[in-house]
Amino acid sequence: MALSDGMNQGEIDWTAIARTVGALDEDGNEHGSSNDAREAIAMIIGLSNLRAAVDHYVSHKKGSELVRHVLWLLHPRCAMERCYEIYKNEEDSQTRRDAIELLRVVADSSVLPWIKGLLEDPDEGVQSWSAGLVDQLLWSDLVDPEDCEDLLKLMRNHSNKQVLERHSFIMEYLNKREEREKRAGQ
Repeated sequence: MALSDGMNQGEIDWTAIARTVGALDEDGNEHGSSNDAREAIAMIIGLSNLRAAVDHYVSHKKGSELVRHVLWLLHPRCAMERCYEIYKNEEDSQTRRDAIELLRVVADSSVLPWIKGLLEDPDEGVQSWSAGLVDQLLWSDLVDPEDCEDLLKLMRNHSNKQVLERHSFIMEYLNKREEREKRAGQ
């Protein structure tokens, strides 16, 4: 997609981007959302640049903390997929753990199908970061507790002490949140 179609160099073709992200239909009707904005920013940055940002982070290069927060803000799907690719294909266990640690903050609800396998990974570090992933998704209201019932059961019966501790923390948080919601609804 061209971002500058005949405009001054450096200008962005917002109309084309709006059409691409679905914020502008063929009849000229417009709408916008935070998700549309994040998707537009990801397009402007470029998917290959966002995937390279994941590699930058897991390589512990200077600026990696900024990379982590940019990816956290945007939640780009391509970064989630790159984290998972690194986890699946990398032989170095620390790099695999770092990819899941980053996925923890980059993820949205679309990664739920991956988490069971992550919790069952033989590496305890991967297991621990995966429990943190469930925690982050719930804390950020990116998933509902009902979406995580099977994962929470798996965590409750896990052999990894850190996963068990994270499960207890999550359940305490969810119970307090439920109590607040009940009080607010009375």
